[in-house]
Amino acid sequence: MCRKMRKIFVIFVVLLVFLSSMSLWVNYSSELRQAYNWAYENGITTMNTIEWARMNDWLVREEMAKMISNYAVDILWKVPDASKSCCFLDSNINPDLVQYVTESCQLWLMWQWVTSFRPKDFVTRAEFWTVLSRMLWGDEYEWWELYYENHLKALNINWIMNNISSPFNNEIRWYVMLMLMRSVWWVASDIINNNQISDVLGMLD
Repeated sequence: MCRKMRKIFVIFVVLLVFLSSMSLWVNYSSELRQAYNWAYENGITTMNTIEWARMNDWLVREEMAKMISNYAVDILWKVPDASKSCCFLDSNINPDLVQYVTESCQLWLMWQWVTSFRPKDFVTRAEFWTVLSRMLWGDEYEWWELYYENHLKALNINWIMNNISSPFNNEIRWYVMLMLMRSVWWVASDIINNNQISDVLGMLD
């Protein structure tokens, strides 16, 4: 009897996990599924299922460093400036992510002139807006009273970002993947409009 009950319990747990994962998948819109697939194919996430990608988790700074470094180097073809010293005093940076933390600084995305990277801190929406804008337009929208304000306006005007509320809320992983995917289409459109058609081929692959 006891053995039979254990079997029933195990089956129940397996079914519960399966149904939970199915419900998570169903709850993702087609655009979010597309964003995950795009992120996985382009190295933005290395998790091979949408469930393991922790789409609904808040993003931390060292994880964003990996996402944006891969995006900037592999998709936008930006080159880190290795002459810039990016040494942070934090001792708790994930060893697997140290390279990306350094690259994000050498790309002038996650910033110079600070000694503490705060790797485990959650990323705010304002921080992500600023980093994404820097990837697309460099320092064109820097130096404003609210550091993120012009960056946000640029992303909104160019139809990359529609929801521009709550700048100091923590950012969610799926939203970052979605915005990175959308921004690729903006970059490709901009290149096409400037008659640089050959540059688009690898970007949209």
